[in-house]
Amino acid sequence: MKLIDLTGKRFGRLTVINRADYNKNNRTVWSCKCDCGEIVDKIGNYLKSGETQSCGCYKKDKDFKNLREEYDNKRVDGIVKPLFKDKDPRKDSTTGFRGVSKYYTRKSKEVRYRAWITVKGKRHYKSGFLTPEDAYYKGRLILESEHLPK
Repeated sequence: MKLIDLTGKRFGRLTVINRADYNKNNRTVWSCKCDCGEIVDKIGNYLKSGETQSCGCYKKDKDFKNLREEYDNKRVDGIVKPLFKDKDPRKDSTTGFRGVSKYYTRKSKEVRYRAWITVKGKRHYKSGFLTPEDAYYKGRLILESEHLPK
């Protein structure tokens, strides 16, 4: 089978520099320079079929763009609403409720619970509850209704 010289040809973001060698399966491997500046070795068949189009930077760029846009599309008034909806508590939660923590009063050292929420980098609290349930239902949910967009 005759070898087709790919030197100088462009495949996606890759420009073939020269033939590198054969791999263990006797396929021709080509050294390519990516638009980002990276030099990589790729199998010729993958270049010609379009299966390989970059050194990997295209996928990273595409994934970042898609993830960023998806995340930004879920924002309402700068707040990502799904972060606050129907979330179970974290596995390391000591109270069993999301946004509820235990603390001890300063003077009497009695156990109390506080609800908290962080919105736009600012943390809001409601404290002094006797049970974690009260802190969640009478604190956390009220904080959400006050500070999260409708």
